Amino acid sequence: MSTGEREPATASPPREAPIEVGARAPDFRLPAITTEGGQVEVAFAEVLAEGDVLLVLYQDDGMPICTSELKAFAQEHETLRRAGVQVFGMNTNGLGSHARFQERDRFPFPLISDFYGDVVRAYGLWDEDARKSRRALVVVGSDGTIRYVEPHFNPGNLAAFEAVFAALGLA
Repeated sequence: MSTGEREPATASPPREAPIEVGARAPDFRLPAITTEGGQVEVAFAEVLAEGDVLLVLYQDDGMPICTSELKAFAQEHETLRRAGVQVFGMNTNGLGSHARFQERDRFPFPLISDFYGDVVRAYGLWDEDARKSRRALVVVGSDGTIRYVEPHFNPGNLAAFEAVFAALGLA
């Protein structure tokens, strides 16, 4: 690799439309910031070996609606954890932004930085107009299969919030 080139976070190609239930989840490797502010690498295949995953995609660190979206799942984190579900926030903000957001709000799950949007695009959840990820939810079973997708999540919509818990077998 020559200077200035980077290794893509996923080998999966971008999708024009949101990924569908039953599809194979794109594998990826990305950095994240933990609740305590430490940096870790999230190797998705290894994470799936430990159980189901809920990816909570949001647009920007610190924005009120995005903070509400993450706090909704932070409040239910213990229920999700007991059910064997791992939660990750993800957007295209950098690690520094994630670190400040975690310092301020202390979400009980890592915030993944997909800085170049490779993974967001592979899941078909890129907002071309805003040039960042949509607010969306994706449930991936431990077998790597998409079990639920909400490509336009509104944290104020109780039915959408309940639907993700139903997809996880918790409602």
